[in-house]
Amino acid sequence: MKTFFVAFLSFVVISGVLLFVGYFFQVNQLMFRFYNETATGFEAGGSVIPFIVAIICSYFVGSSYERIMQNKVG
Repeated sequence: MKTFFVAFLSFVVISGVLLFVGYFFQVNQLMFRFYNETATGFEAGGSVIPFIVAIICSYFVGSSYERIMQNKVG
C-alpha cells in the first residue's frame, strides 16, 4: 500500500512541476488549458505530455521503492 502512495505522490509532484514550468515559461507542450465556446459547443485544448511523463516516472519510482523495501526486509 505504501508503494501506491509513493507512486501517486511522485505522479502529483512531477505533473505539478511540469505544468508549473509550462505556465511559467509559456511552453505550450507543457500547458493544460480548456477553451469553452458557446456558439458551437465545447472545445478543449491542451497537452497531456506532463501527465504521460509523470505516469512513466511514477511507475519507475514505485518499482524502485518496492525493490528497496524488499532488500531492506530480506
